[in-house]
Amino acid sequence: MSDDERSARIREIDEDLARMRGSIDPSIDGPHDMVDAGQNLAAREELAGQIEELEAERERLMRGD
Repeated sequence: MSDDERSARIREIDEDLARMRGSIDPSIDGPHDMVDAGQNLAAREELAGQIEELEAERERLMRGD
């Protein structure tokens, strides 16, 4: 991977991370039942996993691996 390609991928990852982090909603508006709470938790955990993977890829690219 060339330096330009690496830089472009890092920028793309940064944009994705910003979007993903912005979509995490820590507040709970209105009443929720257990199903809503479970779905919310599952979605947040999945998103956190995706963020973690992108952060790891970004670190590898920054090191030049």
